[in-house]
Amino acid sequence: MKEKFLLIFVIFCSISCEPTQDFKGEYIPEKKYVFSLLEAQKSQNQKVIAFLNQIIEEGSPAHLYYLRAKYLYESRQYKKANIDIQRSIKSSPRDFDYLLLAGQIALNLENYTTALNYFNLIKSNQKNHSQIFFLLAEVSLKLSNYKLAIYYLNQIRKNDLSQKDLLYHTLLSNLCLTIQIPKINLIKSLDAQSIQDNRLQRIYFEYAMDYTSKYVYQNQLLKVINDFPNDPHLLRFWARFLSKINQFKMAELNYLKVLNLFEQNDNLFLEIGKFYMFHRNYSVALIYLNKIKPDLEYFIDVPFLKSKCYLYLGDNLHSKSMMDSVKLFLKNDNRFYQLKTKHFGISVDSNLVVKDSLLTIRP
Repeated sequence: MKEKFLLIFVIFCSISCEPTQDFKGEYIPEKKYVFSLLEAQKSQNQKVIAFLNQIIEEGSPAHLYYLRAKYLYESRQYKKANIDIQRSIKSSPRDFDYLLLAGQIALNLENYTTALNYFNLIKSNQKNHSQIFFLLAEVSLKLSNYKLAIYYLNQIRKNDLSQKDLLYHTLLSNLCLTIQIPKINLIKSLDAQSIQDNRLQRIYFEYAMDYTSKYVYQNQLLKVINDFPNDPHLLRFWARFLSKINQFKMAELNYLKVLNLFEQNDNLFLEIGKFYMFHRNYSVALIYLNKIKPDLEYFIDVPFLKSKCYLYLGDNLHSKSMMDSVKLFLKNDNRFYQLKTKHFGISVDSNLVVKDSLLTIRP
């Protein structure tokens, strides 16, 4: 409905039925051209976006920003799409379509808590019942809340699903049970046709790297990247692949591209930090690890990795200080104690004049 409304708005408020020029001297296309753009396939997305760029200006209606956000989303330019959809929501904070698209964009930007909040606002909608519960299940899975993900999957009526949706349902269910189900079985259930679906495509490229030949994986991934060069997730898989085959410089350049396509992304900072640690560039690894918000619930490994970086850089003071301070919060994590004893040993003092920072004295 919104696309139809926007079409009417664009036709009657922005153009005439014949080719004309506006006050800026720009050529305005015919009505037939507008119809063809708004009904275009993926290959025409950039033309639609370019056209909307011409007609959108400060103070334009929220629906126009929504429409551009929708096409940006479909062309997988999530960062730009988020800017537009936030403008729409600011004008109409309860609009279902706006909230749904905002949640999908947040999910693809890996802002999982934000995405969950959007989907919770609209999960009572019966018309899009299956779609919303799929999205809620996927977000819950990303947040490692497997029980909640299974709950949402169980709310979906399987009889109403298409073949691809059934396969997606099965894959998500299996991902909640990866301890019992080997990941290679997930990959075997996908064929070349099924991975044309964006959701299935992501799952395939995330896990297939370890279970297919390098030649096949490379060709499959590059083919999809050629179709969607702005997809940060595909470029991220490519960076991982390049790192795995020891193409450090190329992997580094691709990670930098991925960074520009995301907003603040702590998961990505952690991945890049580990990437530089693997290649023994500890000073750069620390730059990315220090960007991560101090959240020990989701990023419990970060203080340990930072301690190792300081240690390998020869900065014993920072390394010891971090190990001692984090140990107060992570009392059951023995990695810090083991790391400290391995590299510094335990100071032996029978009179306990100098107490080891990790030593606990019990009466």
